[in-house]
Amino acid sequence: MRLFLSILALLIFSNQIFTQTTAEKSRQFDFWVGEWDVNLRVQQADKTWRDQHKSVARIYSILDGKAILELWSESKEGINGYSLRYFNPQKNKWDLWLNWAGKNRSGTNGLDGEFRHGRGEFFFEQPLPGNMMQIARYTFSDITPDSLRWDDAYSRDGGKTWAGNWIMEFTRRALQAPPIGSEKKLHTYFDGTRCDLPQFNALKELSANQPDKPEFRLYNILDGCIVIGFIEKKKRKSFFSLTFNTFANLYELAFLDDRDQSALALFYGQKTSDGFALKSKDGKENAVIKAGKKIDSLEIDYEGDKEKFGF
Repeated sequence: MRLFLSILALLIFSNQIFTQTTAEKSRQFDFWVGEWDVNLRVQQADKTWRDQHKSVARIYSILDGKAILELWSESKEGINGYSLRYFNPQKNKWDLWLNWAGKNRSGTNGLDGEFRHGRGEFFFEQPLPGNMMQIARYTFSDITPDSLRWDDAYSRDGGKTWAGNWIMEFTRRALQAPPIGSEKKLHTYFDGTRCDLPQFNALKELSANQPDKPEFRLYNILDGCIVIGFIEKKKRKSFFSLTFNTFANLYELAFLDDRDQSALALFYGQKTSDGFALKSKDGKENAVIKAGKKIDSLEIDYEGDKEKFGF
């Protein structure tokens, strides 16, 4: 009996050590908050690695800690990227949403995954011609207070073998990045010429004419390819991004609020005479942005409710 009680006590103690609560899991990316110098190594054709790009990453905790916002910039002509990530308790995994825009090329894609033994691994599958499927894996490892490593790998045989492409080596520059809104141009924005099609110019006009108010702030990022907005209304904080998805040939809205159980919603649609009309992929939910030269309101079906935000 004494041996049984000892084993039971050990099992309970081990479970307390190794089982994290949802609240604890939702802070697993907090190590990344701050400003970082990034050395990007690229695998060459002969399979050797070369230091090829230098950049600065600014990482923010937003929505009162619900989500992590990344702004990654090499230079005006170089690589620029954005990501949003949050722990999704409905899946018990992290959701990652990324947009690394090229010249007149924009669109959001998603991964999900988790941390195990101090290492984060995140995956998505992409169909290829010839009925092939490619798995992408993004990994965070070697994490210390002042450095970390990110690398990607791809598999075309169901995960049996992996091939690398990029390695990013992060070295901390500062504990906190310059606050959003403290600079005239948000990190990753230069002169707006990366995305200069008429569809993107409509977004740039909105951000240029939007009054900056505590309850609603709108910013242009990725040098004209996307706008992001922060809303503080109805005792809640919300975040959204709006871009023209060049792969779908539709405008794309992503929306997330600060509630623990909420998840990011995506909508796609067209510009109208008085704004934007968008739908979820299944067509069951709607989002309507009323806008002239600036955004006047956002109406959205979200988490089972119909929300309306006036600006």
